[in-house]
Amino acid sequence: MEAAAPSPLLHSPPHITPELRRFLDVRFRSPADLAAAADVEAEIRGRCAELESSVAELSARLADVVAAYSSSLGAAGSALRSVRGGLAALKASTDKTGVREDVEAGSERMLFEQLPPLATDVSRVDMVRDYAETALKLDGLIGDVEDAVSSSVTAKLKSRGENSEKTHHVAIGYLKKIEDLLASVTRTRPQWTRLISAVDHRVDRSLALLRPQAIVDHRALLSSLGWPPSLAGTKISDSNSGKPAETVNPLFSMKGDLTRKYSESFLSLCNLQELQKRRKARQLQGHDMGNQPRQPLWVIEELVNPLSAAAQHHFSKWVENPEFVFALAYKITRDFIDSMDEILQPLVDKANLVGYSCREEWISGIVIALSTYLAKEIFPKQIELLQESSSSDASSTAAQARVSWLNLVDLMISFDKRTQDLISGTGLLFSVKDDENWQRISVLSVFCDRPDWLEIWAEIERREVFASLKSAMENENNWSKRIEGAILEYGSDDCKSPAITGAVKHGLSLIIDRARPIPSITLRAEFIRISASPIISEFLGCMFRRCQEAEGLTALADDNALIKVSQSINAARYVESTLAQWCEDVFFLEMENLSVVGEGGFVFQQDINQLKEFRSEWVDKISTVILRAFDARSRDYLKNKRQWQEHSEEPAISRAIIESSGYIQGRLSRLEEGLNVLDFVTVWRAVATGVDQLLFTGIFAGSPKFSNGGVERLHADLSVLFAVFQAWCLRPEGFFPRLSEGLKLLKIDERQLRDSRLVTDKIWLRGHGVRHLTVGEAEKIIKNRVYDA
Repeated sequence: MEAAAPSPLLHSPPHITPELRRFLDVRFRSPADLAAAADVEAEIRGRCAELESSVAELSARLADVVAAYSSSLGAAGSALRSVRGGLAALKASTDKTGVREDVEAGSERMLFEQLPPLATDVSRVDMVRDYAETALKLDGLIGDVEDAVSSSVTAKLKSRGENSEKTHHVAIGYLKKIEDLLASVTRTRPQWTRLISAVDHRVDRSLALLRPQAIVDHRALLSSLGWPPSLAGTKISDSNSGKPAETVNPLFSMKGDLTRKYSESFLSLCNLQELQKRRKARQLQGHDMGNQPRQPLWVIEELVNPLSAAAQHHFSKWVENPEFVFALAYKITRDFIDSMDEILQPLVDKANLVGYSCREEWISGIVIALSTYLAKEIFPKQIELLQESSSSDASSTAAQARVSWLNLVDLMISFDKRTQDLISGTGLLFSVKDDENWQRISVLSVFCDRPDWLEIWAEIERREVFASLKSAMENENNWSKRIEGAILEYGSDDCKSPAITGAVKHGLSLIIDRARPIPSITLRAEFIRISASPIISEFLGCMFRRCQEAEGLTALADDNALIKVSQSINAARYVESTLAQWCEDVFFLEMENLSVVGEGGFVFQQDINQLKEFRSEWVDKISTVILRAFDARSRDYLKNKRQWQEHSEEPAISRAIIESSGYIQGRLSRLEEGLNVLDFVTVWRAVATGVDQLLFTGIFAGSPKFSNGGVERLHADLSVLFAVFQAWCLRPEGFFPRLSEGLKLLKIDERQLRDSRLVTDKIWLRGHGVRHLTVGEAEKIIKNRVYDA
């Protein structure tokens, strides 16, 4: 059989280019491809139409720019010609012979008059030229960006996205150049606001197309890598063990071309975010940026979102067992955290995204996803359980609801501690300690969005603590026993506080410890206000009732009543001192510095004031009771005015003074055993002041006459009284200033009084050590002094 004749070769026309020849070779590989010639022709015509449209648009744009540039050049040329004409006229006027000296003054005046306008014109020309050059450069760069974005969209629509990452990098490179120019313009020519606004508008339109494209490409690449990994075989029971993670990490299994593609896609998103960060900083320059929310890292969001969506399927099975939810969330966080440091952090650093840690962003993403799930699924069921228990009569149901709530909070606090250990465990500084950023890595941020849930939590904590304290406050042994080794804030002696205060301090400490992990200073203060302050008020009310009961039974006249009141005063002093010491801690000083506790100052300032008022009230009552009994025992002594006129060589001490002083000594000695040092000092000083006023008024009232024997007797009686207080001070007479100074005036020698003419002078009184008596009182005492012959 004869061989088929070969098909004749077509000669290549000289106008066919190599590119066109390659295009035809791809489309017509065999004679069968000739049937698709019409489709190829249509495709060619379509491309030609697109190119012609682009060329027409670019031509129109170029014509507009050239026209603007021509007009700017015309204005600049006109200004330069006027300058050149002025300079020529100036030169001609100064070059004429014979008239140089005549026009010298006129020339100088003309120079001074014309130079400022000339300088303004030159400056305006330079500005117009700079504006035109900047506008042309920005227009060219924006055109390049729009072309790159358009070609990327066209390629995506035709399902040819092999070079999409390169296209993204090209467009991002142009965008960075534009941002550099805009930053320079903003810094040097802030008045060009319309140019900046127009460029920002066109850049925003390009970014509106570029960012979704980059995200879609990145998600497709993650899907091809096998992300998110399957969680079906995850063993939660091993989450606390030291065994290696069983979940396969696709980021570690990338190889070859996949690693390169993922790195390029990762860098594209990072560069886009870095660009947006710069643009936002420029646009908000001069404004308050303190309240701007922190942008999460986009690339980490793209890893967290699909993984959290996959975990939701498992979470939904464990609504009744939230401990499994937290265990799985922690295992996911821990299993992938190494890849954040080893693979992703170098890429973020390469993109110059300053202030971002992939480890922190990964933890933050998981925490936010978990917080969202808790707010939508777990806490609403807890609220329903509490509402059902409140409407039910069974106390066990209410207790079970509160225990369930507290168990959930315990799981949240434990999860926060473990995840934050993943950050601090690397030895890196914890860079997100302020409130806004701290909330990103704490599941307790659920309460920041729902303060009403925080109130429920605080109320439950208050009930639990008060339930344990109520029985302790009713136990009389807790009031009779003392805390061993408890020291007052301002003293070194035992505060003699009853054991019940140890239980109160422990309960308040538990509440404060529960408040510490709350990621908001304002909410921490609110939590303590709702939970801790009512407990202090309840304890204060218990002490007040005990004191009223003691006062009502015996009017504080017997030892048991004094002991009971002393116990309450000691307890109030100890709690007050403890609260004041706590308020000096940084934890509470932060609340004070941010003025979240109102005008009261410290968080416990109102409670401290109430405790002080309670102590002051009952210390005054104890002092008043002692003074009232002293007054009753010394009433006959004060009525006997004749005793001051009696003459005796050896004056006898009054029995009434001995009994009254003995009573005071017994009462104060008993108080010294039961009352704390600081309040006991207040009591005996108040008693001394009251006795001083009482005896001074009773003795010197009615102008009694004092003989030498009477003065000696008064001196002996006061010595007995002063000796009672010598057990608590070195110079007891200093705490009886009116009696001591009255006695001192009575002891002044008659000759000394006769020589002094200005007895009523204040200087004379001060010279004799009299500072607490008025001139009238001093004169009255001196006039009633009778000197024996």
